[in-house]
Amino acid sequence: MDAVGDHASKLKVLICKPSSLGDIIHSLPVLRRLKACWPDSSVYWWVATGFADLLKEDPQLNGIFLFDKKSLVRLRDLPKNISFISRIRKMRFDYILDLQGLLRSAVFSWLCRGRRTIGVKDWREGAPLFYDVAVPRPGTDAHAVDWYLECLKKVIPEPLFTDAVSRVSEWLPMNPTAAASASGITGYNSGGNRPRYVIFQPCTRWWSKHWPLDSFIQCAREVLARRKDVILWISGSKEESSIGQRIVDQVDSSRVRNYCGAFSLSETVEVIRLCDVMLTNDTGPMHIAAALKKPLVALFGPTSPLRTGPYGMPDSVLTARRPCMPCFKTRCPYGNPALCMQDISVESVVEALLRRL
Repeated sequence: MDAVGDHASKLKVLICKPSSLGDIIHSLPVLRRLKACWPDSSVYWWVATGFADLLKEDPQLNGIFLFDKKSLVRLRDLPKNISFISRIRKMRFDYILDLQGLLRSAVFSWLCRGRRTIGVKDWREGAPLFYDVAVPRPGTDAHAVDWYLECLKKVIPEPLFTDAVSRVSEWLPMNPTAAASASGITGYNSGGNRPRYVIFQPCTRWWSKHWPLDSFIQCAREVLARRKDVILWISGSKEESSIGQRIVDQVDSSRVRNYCGAFSLSETVEVIRLCDVMLTNDTGPMHIAAALKKPLVALFGPTSPLRTGPYGMPDSVLTARRPCMPCFKTRCPYGNPALCMQDISVESVVEALLRRL
C-alpha cells in the first residue's frame, strides 16, 4: 500500500456516497475507521442535498460537497458545475472512494482526479471502467458495510485496519442541538418511572417491502393493551403523514402520536436514540436504529437481510418463507402488499416487540 508513513497522517480523502439514507449509514464505518487510524487525515463527503443534514455537523468530516441531481442535467448550470469540479480538483485528493457504484458517481469520481480512485465493483452501469481499483463484493451475501470496508482496505494496510475496530466507539455521535429539539417535540420523559417508547416505521419506498397497514394497526392495539406503560410514536416523512394518522385514528388511543414529517434527518436520529424499541420495514431509519444498537424488529420480504439488513443484528429480523424470496422487485406480481410480507403474522411481531421491551 502507498498510504503509509508520515504521508498517512496528512491524507486527504473524498468519500462519494450521495444517497440513499441506508447506504450513507452503511458507509459511516469507512469514515470512522479511517479517522481511527489516521486522526489527522482530512476527509470530505459528496452527498445529496436531501441527506446533507445527517453529515453537516459530523465532527470527523472536514467538509461536505452537495450533489444536486436536478442541477446536474440543467444546461444553464453547466458553468457552475464545471467550476465545482475544478474546485475539487484543486484540493488534490489522495484517495477518492466511490461507494455508490453508479455511472454518475463514477464519472464524478473520475473527473475529480484524485491520486487514486477506488470503487465498488458493480457493473450495472459500467462504473468500474472509471476506477483505478474496483473492489468486488467479498461474498455473494456479504453485507454492504463489509463491501465498503473492503474498499478502505485498499487505503489502510494491515494490521492497522483491524486494530482500528477497537477504537471506533459509535457510528452516529449525538447531535446535542437535534437531541434537545427531539426531546422537546416528543415530550420525552427521562425519569425513573418513565414510559417505554416504541417507534413504528410503517412506510418505505418500495411497495413490496410494506408490511400491511392493517397489521401495523392490529400490532399497535395489541402492544398497547398488553403494556400500559408504552407510548407509540409513528415515524415517517411528511408525505406519509396520512398513513401515520390512519394508525392513530384506527388505534384510538391517547398513547399514539403521529410524528410523520415532524423531524429533520438529524432529529430523526436522536428520536431513534431515545426510543426503547423500533418496529420497521426495510428502510433507512432501520439502519439508523442498527447503527445506534437499539432493540429492533425488522420485517423483511423481497430484499435480503444478509446483504442490506440491520448490520450486526441478524436476530432482529423477522421474515417469512417463500420460494421466490428474495426477488428484489419493487412490486410483487402476486399481491399488494407482497405475499411474503402478508405472511409475517401479527402475533409473531407482537411477541418479538414485547421480548425486546
